Amino acid sequence: MAGNRDLSNLELMPIDMQTEIISRVARHSRRAVRNLLAAVPPLARSTAVPIVYRNLNIHPLTVHPRAALQRYQSLMENCLASGNLQAHYVRGIQQYFHHQNVNGGLLHLQIAAEGLYEKAVYLYGVIMLAKGETAIGQAMLDTLGWRQSKNRADRCWRRVKRSLHGIRVTRLESYMTVYHNTRETIACHRENIHERCDTCYYYKKLTKFVYMM
Repeated sequence: MAGNRDLSNLELMPIDMQTEIISRVARHSRRAVRNLLAAVPPLARSTAVPIVYRNLNIHPLTVHPRAALQRYQSLMENCLASGNLQAHYVRGIQQYFHHQNVNGGLLHLQIAAEGLYEKAVYLYGVIMLAKGETAIGQAMLDTLGWRQSKNRADRCWRRVKRSLHGIRVTRLESYMTVYHNTRETIACHRENIHERCDTCYYYKKLTKFVYMM
């Protein structure tokens, strides 16, 4: 009978140890957590806690933030309340671009960026460039180590573009003003978006962001 079954080693562990194990599984994926709970249902009592939501890997939603506009609301709220950086990135995109809540969206992106979530670091950095907050934007992009290798930042840009696919994005007039003012200061490789030196690197990143919209 189910009521007389032997407890597994996991079930015999203290609750805090169970939670630690689940939080580590959560870093892999939501599916991994579901599989664990399917195998050992009583562990559910150790799942709905902040450390698990903070570590929970919600990568699919970072790829498609649009999917979480109407669905996954409870999941998103629990992750946000627990400080999940991926959730802040997703909510930042939703608020800043789709809902055009600039201040609210920037706050979420800033939290994710300051937590060193790479896609947020890049996106927050180029938004700051576009807003004329040059020092902040450049400092953010510098954390991606582009002077040593541009590959990491370029990879982030490709992933950010994918995140924004299907999201309503508006090119603000203020972006164009900053772009044209910045362009006037650039004397090198101005017409070649692929040629990027220390002088024109930030300008090229700003250009790609502005003309993506």
